Amino acid sequence: MTDRALSRRAFLKTAGVAALGVGLAACQPIPPIPDGETAMGEVTAAQVTDPESLKAFVLGAKARIEAITDMNEGAKLREGLKTEGYWKSGSTFLIIFLMNGDAFIHGNDREAESKNLMGVEDERGTKVIEKLFAAAAQGGGFVRYDDEGPKTAYAVEYISGITARRFVLVGGFSMDVSNVPIQIADLPKPPVTASEVVDRETLIAFVEAAAETYSNAVLSEGYSALTGVRNAFRVEGGDWKSGSIYLYVVSGGGVTLFHGSEPFREGITTDMTRTDSKGVRFAEELIGGARREGRKFLRYHYDNPAIQGDEETGSPKLGYAVSFQPPNTEQKGVIGSGIYIDTDEE
Repeated sequence: MTDRALSRRAFLKTAGVAALGVGLAACQPIPPIPDGETAMGEVTAAQVTDPESLKAFVLGAKARIEAITDMNEGAKLREGLKTEGYWKSGSTFLIIFLMNGDAFIHGNDREAESKNLMGVEDERGTKVIEKLFAAAAQGGGFVRYDDEGPKTAYAVEYISGITARRFVLVGGFSMDVSNVPIQIADLPKPPVTASEVVDRETLIAFVEAAAETYSNAVLSEGYSALTGVRNAFRVEGGDWKSGSIYLYVVSGGGVTLFHGSEPFREGITTDMTRTDSKGVRFAEELIGGARREGRKFLRYHYDNPAIQGDEETGSPKLGYAVSFQPPNTEQKGVIGSGIYIDTDEE
């Protein structure tokens, strides 16, 4: 591959205040706000020192997030909330909750985004998230909890300017939730599973079944099914992932919403200029082609993790992607997969 085509293995190789957290609703990061551009009364993550500044921080974030009406900016929110700067400073961060308790965007714990936290209890048995949701439903409020000492969180509901759906935005919740199990949706078995993808026809059936399943999850009330579907897509050896056969989803604006093999790409804008070792602009031709034409096949070269020594040249691969129409936007998302092929099949 050229130096612009990121090798999977190369990328992976290089890749006095109580801790605070916050829950919001959207899709990916908004750009850092330059110094001097905070509105009157707004508080940045680094300025949170007490309950009142925490409340101001959360309410300022609420106003900015509600003002996002562009799906592409919404899709960037996920990475923005995880990036040190306006929204995050050390242990002060934001989280976005779906109304069922799923941690839709977590500013400090990517794995928590695969979990429902509604039942989380503190050291005294207090169901902290339940109390935060109750406070948010009353127009916003503080909740005290114990986690190696007393802590305070603040929660408020907001309505997305993109989807017109409600979310809960929380600040100050910082408990370790590693013991909470990941929720995996019990999906109907697709006509072709990942392990059964062996050629062009089986690849088509696999991707198109995934597109229908993902689209239904996006259209569900409050995205309530989306977390479980994404987790099911990520299970190695399951119906939707097997070795080098995995799924990816890209927003209409080019942001990676889901990647079954490389979750670190999620929330980041896809580099549409990437080329393989033969000069093929595979991202633009495959993803852009599917967006324009509805579906797209492409032969290109990409690093095969099962083969040693192909990091620079890549191995021949057949990709297939289809577009789908998310709600509240004219831009089409794309879902795709691919299969490595023999050289004589090129």
